[in-house]
Amino acid sequence: MLPPIFVAVAAAFAALAARPAEDASRLTRLFSEGNSEEIAKSFSASVQLTTPGKQGVYSKSQARMILSGFFEQHTPGSAKSIQQGKSENGANFLVISLSTQSGEYKTTVFYRGSGKTMSIHELKIEK
Repeated sequence: MLPPIFVAVAAAFAALAARPAEDASRLTRLFSEGNSEEIAKSFSASVQLTTPGKQGVYSKSQARMILSGFFEQHTPGSAKSIQQGKSENGANFLVISLSTQSGEYKTTVFYRGSGKTMSIHELKIEK
């Protein structure tokens, strides 16, 4: 039988390891729905945003409007998480294949934290 402290520590590590997968699943679902409002709730105060025709650092509200405009012009059909991990600077990243009525897009999200403390600081949507 394992000591209770070992069981508690193992459970804590298992919960932390599951969070990136939950974050990836949630973000993938939100992109497939074209839900810019919910995605923007996780934006940091400023976001480095790249979409077709737009590139720059925007405030949270500006980035939400640009993302909303993208979804209006390119209605999502489905999204699939194709890669996730940690970048060289320690941020989490997620790559999503986004199918829209106007074609396929590679979407890359860079964020820190997890769950309710997730803070997206960079988002790229590229053809």
